[in-house]
Amino acid sequence: MPQKSAARQSPSATFSPAEAVELVHVVRNGFIESRTTGSAVVTAPDGSVLASLGAPEALIYPRSTLKPLQAIASLRQGARLVDEQIALACGSHRGTARHRQAAATILSYAGMDESFLQCPPAWPADPAGIIQLARDAGPEGPVQTPLAYNCSGKHAGFLSACKHGGHDPATYLDLDHPVQGEVAAVLEQYCGEPVTRWGVDGCGAPAPVLSLTGLARGFGAVAAAPDRRDAEVHAAAVATAMLEHPWAVHGETNTNTVVIRELGLLAKLGADGVMAMAAPDGTSVAVKALDGGTRAGNLVALVLLAQFAPGQVDLEALPGVLETVVPKILGRGEPVGRVQLARPVLDLLD
Repeated sequence: MPQKSAARQSPSATFSPAEAVELVHVVRNGFIESRTTGSAVVTAPDGSVLASLGAPEALIYPRSTLKPLQAIASLRQGARLVDEQIALACGSHRGTARHRQAAATILSYAGMDESFLQCPPAWPADPAGIIQLARDAGPEGPVQTPLAYNCSGKHAGFLSACKHGGHDPATYLDLDHPVQGEVAAVLEQYCGEPVTRWGVDGCGAPAPVLSLTGLARGFGAVAAAPDRRDAEVHAAAVATAMLEHPWAVHGETNTNTVVIRELGLLAKLGADGVMAMAAPDGTSVAVKALDGGTRAGNLVALVLLAQFAPGQVDLEALPGVLETVVPKILGRGEPVGRVQLARPVLDLLD
């Protein structure tokens, strides 16, 4: 299991601008237009820190990067999920018809329907999904559905655990519910630190506060599980499902899915600028952009994994993936700049 972390405890705030470092620059026509600051950390398969930037021991909300670990908790509590259903429980999906059907199937196997979900109703995130929802609607027209909410797979997994573990489904989001207690136990075990503060995530689920280092350790332990004889079977199932069904983790053309499908890495974004990635050997990177933006996460994580996990990242495929997942800087539809690594990140590279 990962090493214990000495997370820097702050009662009310994450790291400050003074503690952050520059991660990426947005360059337009040769002029630095904006700078993203934040923290990043690389952990080894044994959980030790290989490299860090900024304040990786400061506390953050990891947000949806924790879904693979929350899925382990659901499976421990009896959730009957297989294959793409596990991947969906780990994902922040786009609410396509395929995603909605997968979530509905989880609920159906538990004798439930979407009315049991306590995540908010939503429209699909992609126009094609909204069009399909309209086509499937009756005479009343399309309506928002919690199945389309990007966390519906996680919630359906919690409810499956309630059904098959004998727990109350009406209170599955309460912090003292057995499923949420299992989440806390999984996080402490895999991330190497206790959860000392909880908030409420956008979907309504309890949102734990952890260090960026703890997040990287936990994510790496999950990624390495399929090849470790001593790994928990549920962790191996989670990693395998994400690798074999990447469409369920995000969406066919979306960044996490592209990284998983093209490079065989585990990847999971989190709201407010958090990104976690890990190689099959357990080397892991976690990134937090202080302003909550998304420009830094994929670029910084992929480059640092390529540097610190030699042989684990396909260097021939990497440029094409970066071209797809790093935001483009355009003028009248044509490239006029790029998002580039800032000096603190470059200094970690050979």
